[in-house]
Amino acid sequence: MTRITQSIINTAYNKFLNQLVLWSYLYKRVEADKKQGFSPVKNYEKMISFQERVQELLPDIEKLDRSKIRSYYPLVDDVALIQYFKDTVGR
Repeated sequence: MTRITQSIINTAYNKFLNQLVLWSYLYKRVEADKKQGFSPVKNYEKMISFQERVQELLPDIEKLDRSKIRSYYPLVDDVALIQYFKDTVGR
């Protein structure tokens, strides 16, 4: 695999990971707002938008060999976060 191809894969994966991290943050924010009795309309709408995008990208992302991908998020356990998304959304 060429360096350019790997760079494109890295960029695409990191964009996906960014969407997933934002979804996770908003999901937790919406849940916290509900527990406090707030109506999290804006955060909920944003969360759904990120959720739809992640669901759209996930099948292609799961086909990648992640061992060669360089993440912009070295402290994020991407495998666990993907599993959390699947368990939460019920995919």
